[in-house]
Amino acid sequence: MKRPFFYTGCLFAGFATATICLLAGCARQSAPTGGPKDVTPPQVDTLGSTPNFSTRFDKKRIEIRFDEWITLSDVQTQVVVSPPLITKRVPEIRLKGKTVIVDIPEAETLRPNTTYTINFGTAVKDLHEGNPAKDLRFVFSTGDYLDSLRVAGTVMDAFTGDPLENVSVMLYDNLSDSVVRLEKPYYFSKTDKTGQFIIENVRAGTFKAVAIEDIDQNLKWSGETERIGYPDSLASVYDSLRTVLAFRLFKDQSGLRLMDKSATRYGLVKLTYNTPADSVQPRADLPGLRLQTERNLDTLNVWYELERDTSWVLIAGEDTVAVRRLSREDFMKNHRFGFVGEVITSGSTKGKKASGTLPAATPPGTKAPVVTLNQNPVKPLSLIFNFPLSAVDTSKWQMTLDSSVFRGFSASPDTGKLRAAVVNIAWKPGKTYRLTLLPGAVTDYYGVVNLDTQQRNINVLSEKLLGGLNLTTQSLRPGARYVLQLLNNDKVEEERAFDAVSGEKRFVFINLPATTYTARLIEDRNGNGRWDSGSYFFKRQPEPVFSKKLEALRANWEIEATIVAGAQSLGKK
Repeated sequence: MKRPFFYTGCLFAGFATATICLLAGCARQSAPTGGPKDVTPPQVDTLGSTPNFSTRFDKKRIEIRFDEWITLSDVQTQVVVSPPLITKRVPEIRLKGKTVIVDIPEAETLRPNTTYTINFGTAVKDLHEGNPAKDLRFVFSTGDYLDSLRVAGTVMDAFTGDPLENVSVMLYDNLSDSVVRLEKPYYFSKTDKTGQFIIENVRAGTFKAVAIEDIDQNLKWSGETERIGYPDSLASVYDSLRTVLAFRLFKDQSGLRLMDKSATRYGLVKLTYNTPADSVQPRADLPGLRLQTERNLDTLNVWYELERDTSWVLIAGEDTVAVRRLSREDFMKNHRFGFVGEVITSGSTKGKKASGTLPAATPPGTKAPVVTLNQNPVKPLSLIFNFPLSAVDTSKWQMTLDSSVFRGFSASPDTGKLRAAVVNIAWKPGKTYRLTLLPGAVTDYYGVVNLDTQQRNINVLSEKLLGGLNLTTQSLRPGARYVLQLLNNDKVEEERAFDAVSGEKRFVFINLPATTYTARLIEDRNGNGRWDSGSYFFKRQPEPVFSKKLEALRANWEIEATIVAGAQSLGKK
């Protein structure tokens, strides 16, 4: 049992001195310096506490004594009484020394033959290190027995399949959908590091079950700011061995909504949505205005060019964005076009944000080192610029190999990416090329050419450094649409979309860089070529995702692998 530090000093003094020492120690309650950090949570002193798990309970005061000095905080958000008190209030909870005192309101009439659980969450912590008391619950019954059923299960991320810790799992006796916003749960628990949870002392009955990423710790769902998960049916609790629930947590996508907008610089309006904005087609009723839209999942970059300086309004679906008058002349003075992050800006931009966006340009007066790109020998080269690309002049593009000029290549703007150029060439594996863009080699959306010579080294991977993968997908739903992705960390290395004709389909991947891949199989129910989240109120579950970490692919090697639709293995230990 832990003891307050002040006891030690009091043992070697007389009665008067000991008394003074004791009083001083009580006032300071300071921790000893040095020694290992205390990681042990406070423990309940059962001999000095009101007996837990009592039946025929009729007291209005509960005392829980601990083996060390503690603090009490966030009572209103952390302490939950199940079932809720009729008065709809949290009991009066206060701290006296090492004891937590719970006073049930005098006006409260406890339900007959009912098992109550007071769950303290993380409200009780030790004084010095803030370690919360683990699984602190006080359980009692007003009848002759304690409810003994339990609900258990797991919570994982709907997209990655990773187990989620510290997620609140809630049971409601009110079965309406809106209860998750309006009321605290009848029962609740939290997941551990493996994403598992157990709710004890549950009565028989039917409940609405929901798992919530309770960021604000108010035991209610705060909408799109907190992830949520729910089963397709109500939870019927009649047998502890059968009540096992699985939750897939997702960010709710009840409808398209503009979350943020930025129009602080000439030439670009940035719109951020709560979900991919495929349906939004930005427009404006202004003569002489040109628009181009760059889509990146939930973000739209709307590039514009105006013949004259004026304020105007961008119409994006049901939203309007006021764009103030900005000086095109000032923008063009500082405007430099080239590779992302490698534009040499003039001194006039010092102390300002660089005009080359996403990411910022090289600081004024400096020249970035030549970047080396690792290139797959069977794929075209993609070059990303800081502004939309409109034209290329390949007469000012130079490709050298072994110090000799190499002319067997073509370059053009990428039709699928506004700020990219694509270079097609029959790469020689194991070789390193030098690409040089002379001034005037590329022209951007505003008619500006690159003023500086810019270069890239292209390291073409040797075939001996590549491998092959034969991947079989199983347990497919015939007629369903799928997207198969090969992930190299978070990067999608390969992607195949297909319609399942039968329950199995085989894919062959060649010339893959040697590394460890994860296979991800998405059941693309709406056919838009990507994964979509769900909606709680529209009763739409997130699209199923099945992931599997594959064995390491070695250089000059070929492996066989299988991924099963319906088997989620990523994140399992």
